[in-house]
Amino acid sequence: MRVAMKMCGLLCIFGACCLTGLEQERRLKQRWLFLREVREMLQFLEKEMTWHRTSLDDALRCAAVGCKTSLGAILLDCAEQVESRCGLSFQEIWRTNVSRDLSPGFLSDTEYQCFLELEMALCGADTVSQKTQLQKFEQRFLGFCESAHVEWKEKGALYRRLSAAAGVAAVILLV
Repeated sequence: MRVAMKMCGLLCIFGACCLTGLEQERRLKQRWLFLREVREMLQFLEKEMTWHRTSLDDALRCAAVGCKTSLGAILLDCAEQVESRCGLSFQEIWRTNVSRDLSPGFLSDTEYQCFLELEMALCGADTVSQKTQLQKFEQRFLGFCESAHVEWKEKGALYRRLSAAAGVAAVILLV
């Protein structure tokens, strides 16, 4: 009975170590998917807002439809607040929703600041400057997306292997 309990404990420790590595890899993948979605959203909004002249709330709502990450919630919340005309500037609406719906540490400081600055491109004064701003941010997020993809591919496998090795080491030490 005592050996079986010890084996169960060792399996739990090993499993926890392996799951830690899988969680780290999942976070890297989610970051890459989020950045990719932001880039795709910027491409979509450029067409919607500059060519179709769609209002900001409708464009945000349409862009949120295809989102699978937390970006969809941010866009929908912003669209609802813009439509309700709650008396806040779009900058305040954007920053409030981003800080509420985006978990801290999910993006790097540079990526987070760039994401906060998107409000400049989303509520441009004229069509030409708005299109230029959207294209500029799309290029920045393309770079972020590519580096996040490389990081996920390289570090994700490393995290899995190292966590499994840590689990084996912990089991050996406890035996």
